Amino acid sequence: MTSTEDPQGDSPRRTPVPAPATNLTARGQRTRRALLDAGRTVFERDGYHDARIVDVAAEAGCAVGSFYTYFSSKEELFKVLLIELEGEVYREPARLPVDAPPIDRLRETNRLYFESFRRNSAFWAVVEEAGLQSKEARQLLTDRHHYYRSRTERALALWQAQGLIPAHINLGFAATALGAMTERCAYLWFVLGESIDLDEAVEEITRLWADALKLDADPGGRSA
Repeated sequence: MTSTEDPQGDSPRRTPVPAPATNLTARGQRTRRALLDAGRTVFERDGYHDARIVDVAAEAGCAVGSFYTYFSSKEELFKVLLIELEGEVYREPARLPVDAPPIDRLRETNRLYFESFRRNSAFWAVVEEAGLQSKEARQLLTDRHHYYRSRTERALALWQAQGLIPAHINLGFAATALGAMTERCAYLWFVLGESIDLDEAVEEITRLWADALKLDADPGGRSA
């Protein structure tokens, strides 16, 4: 059992834990998808704090009680939407061959990140609000940041083992600082609307990553 919002007043009540998405019928999958799409609409329209389950259900065209078949709370709905968005933002640069030089992988990864951030800027504004207003959302965001920073650190460790990044570079700190720089720049450009040319943004951020990491294009020492 888990505590969730009341269908009308959003006060805590007890509901059964929802079934995992993998156990749903085709109809259940469609309903769950409709609720996710509706949730994103409501979050972006009303903001994280003011978004209500009753409004999500109405947007999805289903009964409020149906919401709890698929999600235990507004917070869980937000978490699923965030993870879906991360899957797009942090996806691997499939347009490159697996043996592409590190500088090319950095450039393509940054391009994919910025393109996705720009497409989804309205929801990233909700993410910012959630982190400021909700202790639960703030912990979720902290956990997700740690997860993706560790992924970045593992990728950098591979390049360091290949001699492309000097051994003295603190990879954990670099992954955190450079990732935060990239994320905040994306927020300034695509949420707050500061003017930037996307191609210029990609090139300049990529150069800052390469310079900070002292990244060589090859173990022989040629600069990236």
